[in-house]
Amino acid sequence: MSSGDGAERSSTIGTSPDGGAAAKKAFRGPASACLSLEVVIVPLGLLVMDKVEGGLTPAKIAWVVVLTVGMIVAIATFSRPWGLPLALGLQVLMLLGWVVSPSLGVLGLVFCLVWALMLWMRHEVLRRQRLFAERSGAGPE
Repeated sequence: MSSGDGAERSSTIGTSPDGGAAAKKAFRGPASACLSLEVVIVPLGLLVMDKVEGGLTPAKIAWVVVLTVGMIVAIATFSRPWGLPLALGLQVLMLLGWVVSPSLGVLGLVFCLVWALMLWMRHEVLRRQRLFAERSGAGPE
């Protein structure tokens, strides 16, 4: 392999026709990791609800169980076209959890900020990839 081959190959990495699809697939890992973290942290919120908020109610327990099961399903189905909307819908449910429990609402706010940051980064990667493709002449003609 000559040195020219490596330079040529590295200059065409961002210009592949499936570059956008590859970048979107790359988002699955961080998104699944964040959901996995939520699967661990959200049930631990029950301990806070019990000690700080004066006890557990059936509504609090049901809300946490539904969120946790939903997040497990979202992890398993994130590669599907509706995986991202499902994960984002769960974040909205976390925020709406503020009605049931303020501590769950705080968790929802924190994770919504994390998801907003991850989506912004994903958007930036895709935008920069498009710009790179346009500048290198691989864009639509």
